[in-house]
Amino acid sequence: MIKCPVCGVVYRPTRGVENKSSPQPSPTCRRCKADLSDLLRLHNYAIWYHKQALQLMSQKLYLEAAVSNNQAIALNYSNADFHALAGKLWALQGNFAKAIASWQQALKFDSQNTIADNCLQMINVIAKNL
Repeated sequence: MIKCPVCGVVYRPTRGVENKSSPQPSPTCRRCKADLSDLLRLHNYAIWYHKQALQLMSQKLYLEAAVSNNQAIALNYSNADFHALAGKLWALQGNFAKAIASWQQALKFDSQNTIADNCLQMINVIAKNL
């Protein structure tokens, strides 16, 4: 989710007014008309780094995946999915304290984040059984 830094409204792409057949969404805020193109570019880079991290994780390259995911977090700190993936990567590397902290951070940004919630529940079950 991207919010306009000027007026705070959630950005939802709209088609250009002058050319309704244009496939490109307008990079301006629908409320205050601020140019959000730089913000959208950062968001797209963050998504790209996150996808790279997922691909590297699937190849079991956990350190490299963590580096890529950290880039995504640096570009968009409030994305819960990025923190949830960071938790998975920490857990896969055996650092459960940092994994738990990442999952908790994900839930701060999105209390409904399924990945973070499920992982924390699983950690609690494991801890009770030890």
